[in-house]
Amino acid sequence: MWKTGVLYSVVFSALFVAHIVAAANEWDLVFRIIAALITIQTMFVGLICHYVGIRFGEESLFLGRWACVPLSLGLGWGYAGMEYSWVILLWTVIAIILQILTERGLKYISRSEQVDG
Repeated sequence: MWKTGVLYSVVFSALFVAHIVAAANEWDLVFRIIAALITIQTMFVGLICHYVGIRFGEESLFLGRWACVPLSLGLGWGYAGMEYSWVILLWTVIAIILQILTERGLKYISRSEQVDG
């Protein structure tokens, strides 16, 4: 599970730094694209870790369970304009619900059913 976590962290960190650079240079379109990628990566952390974990031969679905809360709090903080707001909790609740649904949806799929071909 550590390979999946490291790869996810490296990609997330690179996108985070890139969004700061894009904002500092006023590259609005690039900033919006990167922000959308960060949002997708945050909201679907469990699903992404699951499929990346398959590549490494790791069981990584539950990695998203622990990562979704702090990541979605940070995402909500950013979308709330870096001020305390109810929007922060909204993003967190949505991320937790998506993580629960992802875990339930993938829970009963065995490794042999995931292989195509």
